[in-house]
Amino acid sequence: MSTALVPVIGYDKAAAISKKAFAEGKTVREVALAEKVLPDDEVNRILDASVRGEA
Repeated sequence: MSTALVPVIGYDKAAAISKKAFAEGKTVREVALAEKVLPDDEVNRILDASVRGEA
């Protein structure tokens, strides 16, 4: 899931989110929303599109 964020926030930030999510037993979405890397609606739009196979 974090790969869907790469074009928007960059590889390093997306990788850090993924690593933190794994370490804390949270989802990428939960960490991205908590970290406020993008507005909530944009995070949800990007990750929802990824789940639907549109990204």
